[in-house]
Amino acid sequence: MKRARCIYREEHDDTHLEIWDEGDCRSLWFDDVILQSEIHLQDAAVLPNPVNRAMLAHLMFDAPLHNVMLAGCGGGAIARWLHARAPEVAGDAVELSPTVARLAREYFDFPPPTSNWRLLVEDVREHLVHSPARYDYILVDLEENQKTPPWATALDFLEGCRARLEPRGVLTVNLILGDNQAISEALLRIRRVFDNETLLLADPDHDNLLVLAFASTAPEVPPAQRLNDLGMHWGIDFASLAGRLTRLAAPLSA
Repeated sequence: MKRARCIYREEHDDTHLEIWDEGDCRSLWFDDVILQSEIHLQDAAVLPNPVNRAMLAHLMFDAPLHNVMLAGCGGGAIARWLHARAPEVAGDAVELSPTVARLAREYFDFPPPTSNWRLLVEDVREHLVHSPARYDYILVDLEENQKTPPWATALDFLEGCRARLEPRGVLTVNLILGDNQAISEALLRIRRVFDNETLLLADPDHDNLLVLAFASTAPEVPPAQRLNDLGMHWGIDFASLAGRLTRLAAPLSA
C-alpha cells in the first residue's frame, strides 16, 4: 500500500485542518483526531468510511429518496456517493464554514453545479427557517469541540427538521455526546418531536450513536433476501446494520 501523505494543511478558526492521501483513499481531518470525511479516489460509488455507511442505514427500508439535506457537509463524501449511485436524487449540503465548503469542491470531488446537488454556505438553522424545500432524508452530522452542539438536539431545531420532512421522511442524527445523561436527554427531545418509534444504531468501535427518527411509523426491517438485494444495489451491508438496530417504542402520550 502507498504510504500516507499529507497533501494539504491549514489553520482555520482555531481548527487545524489536514487532507491525507493513503492508497486509494483521501481523508479530511480536524485537529488531527476527527476524521471528518473520506472518499475513494478512483470510484465515487464506494463509500470507504463505515460510519458514513451507517448514516445511510435508512436506505434498507426502501423509502422514497428524491430530495436530501445534509446538515454539515464535511468533505461531501455522502453527496458524492449519492450522486454516483443515484444521480437523479437532488440534495442540499448546508455547510457553515466557507473553508470546508471550498475543500469539498477542490479536493473531494463534490458534485458539480450542473448536478442535482447544491453546496450552500450558510447556517442550517437559517436554512430550515427560510427554505421552502422538503426532504425525504435529513442527516444532521454536526460537531463543535468534538461533540454534537447543544442546539442540534434542541426542540426548536428538531421541530424545524420535522417540518421540512416529507410524510415518509426520516431524520438521522449523529450523536456525539460525552456521557449517558446527555445522550438520554437528547433522545428524550428527539422522541418528543418525533412521537413514533425511534431506531438507534450504535457501533462498538466508535463513540457516536445514530438516531433514526421517522415522520410517520417506523418501518419494519425487510426480510433477509430483500436486505441482501438492497445491499447489493447500494453497496452497503444492510444485514449487518440491521442486526445492530435497537427499536425504541413510541413515547407515552402526556
